[in-house]
Amino acid sequence: MVAPFAALLAALTVMLGPHGVGKVHFGLTKTTAVAALTQLFGPPTSRGPNTGCRPRYTEVVWGGLSAEFRLNVFSGYRYRSAKPKLATATGISLGNTLAQVRAAYGKLGFVGTDRWRAPNGLVFYDDAMHDPEPPSSRIVEIKIGTCGDF
Repeated sequence: MVAPFAALLAALTVMLGPHGVGKVHFGLTKTTAVAALTQLFGPPTSRGPNTGCRPRYTEVVWGGLSAEFRLNVFSGYRYRSAKPKLATATGISLGNTLAQVRAAYGKLGFVGTDRWRAPNGLVFYDDAMHDPEPPSSRIVEIKIGTCGDF
């Protein structure tokens, strides 16, 4: 059962999930996904190649949300700043603590420096400045299905 706060947050924000953003699911064509995301967030702020993974990968950006497309198919996203306001189904967003992510998702897999994978595949980056990462570390990025670590 979703906590009341998470349910309220879900009603106010678009959901980041393991299958896409809101009702815009991975596997959609770039044209369809961009049209749907534009309905949610307005016109994109930028478009272009994913500079670290091109030429197969391109990105379309709405503020802090970057939608990634592999061969013109929606394949992943990165969320790195508070606009637009996005959260996971458990209510986790940027600025939440690593302790809150652990409480929401249980055991997290360590996948690299300051990166944690939830059982559903979402990856959370924290801002820890030393090891071990303190539970008070803040989440600074949420992503899934992207090419590279940039």
